[in-house]
Amino acid sequence: MLSYVEPRHQVRAHLDYFKGGTPDTDWLREVASWNEDETTVVVCGDSRILKNKVERQVLKECELMFVLLAPGWLHLKWPVYAWKIVKAWPDIVKNVEQARYPMVFEVMAGTLTVNPRGRVSKL
Repeated sequence: MLSYVEPRHQVRAHLDYFKGGTPDTDWLREVASWNEDETTVVVCGDSRILKNKVERQVLKECELMFVLLAPGWLHLKWPVYAWKIVKAWPDIVKNVEQARYPMVFEVMAGTLTVNPRGRVSKL
């Protein structure tokens, strides 16, 4: 769906590549290896990655951009989620492209604002 909105970027769904229950440390490392020539961005609703010491360390080591979908996203019905992510996508892309180093951004479900949360290296 997002590839039609933003054809310059490759968007891949987690479940197309990893089984449910794959440890976050494993899939983060794998995703980081997919495209070493360009910035890899993870868009995720799992805020526990930012709270777990081991997972934070992997995120730092991999130097991934991390876009966190705030908790409200997880409770949206699919049609509402779809239009909201499409509407927020240009701002997500703009923020990531303007970042000079790996960052964490948070996208609010209600306002669709993209808020910088800080450098990945400072987690």
